[in-house]
Amino acid sequence: MTQQSTHEKSPQPQSVPSAEPRRSWLTRRLENANSVAFVVFGGLTAFCVYFSMYAFRKPYAAGTYEVVEGWTIDFGFKELLVISQILGYALSKVIGIKIISEMKPSRRAPAILLLIGISMVGLVLFAILPADVKFLGLFLNGLPLGMIWGLVFGYLEGRRTTEILGAILSASFIVSSGVVKSVAIMLMNAGVSEFWMPAATGALFLPILFVSVWGLSQL
Repeated sequence: MTQQSTHEKSPQPQSVPSAEPRRSWLTRRLENANSVAFVVFGGLTAFCVYFSMYAFRKPYAAGTYEVVEGWTIDFGFKELLVISQILGYALSKVIGIKIISEMKPSRRAPAILLLIGISMVGLVLFAILPADVKFLGLFLNGLPLGMIWGLVFGYLEGRRTTEILGAILSASFIVSSGVVKSVAIMLMNAGVSEFWMPAATGALFLPILFVSVWGLSQL
């Protein structure tokens, strides 16, 4: 019997290639879509997600809160609401610098829904808390919302059509606030109190939010 050559290597186990994540039929269609169709779909879904976010951020502004039973603080009630939400929103931007930059793309859609869910909890607390601490509900409401823009734009950046998609997304600023306040006023005219009106407005936009977040995740 001859000895095996010292230069001959024993066979090494071959690495099994990792399976690609399953893609939906819509994602496969988008991969082969022309630029116009892709921009229309991507821009519309991003627009709707951010438009829906405003339904949780801005409806309270439609209330006047001229008479608030139980309010004992020597400061304007609505003014404190505005300040509290802005402080939460600004803090959210700072927190988002780390969270958004380190987040995997597959976690963006669940993160959007989770953050807006936390914001909804803040609106419910605004409705049920005593008058002197209702502003805490608005602080919690604003705290997660500052990260939504970065998560949504994460789906749009790095593409040949990013500038157009970003412009469509930015257009949500123009129309969303006015529409949301109109819906809030309509609810109050229907008998919803000023304190439950923000949560009720957000609830109305939940179906649009879920559908548009799902559509955005297909990009």
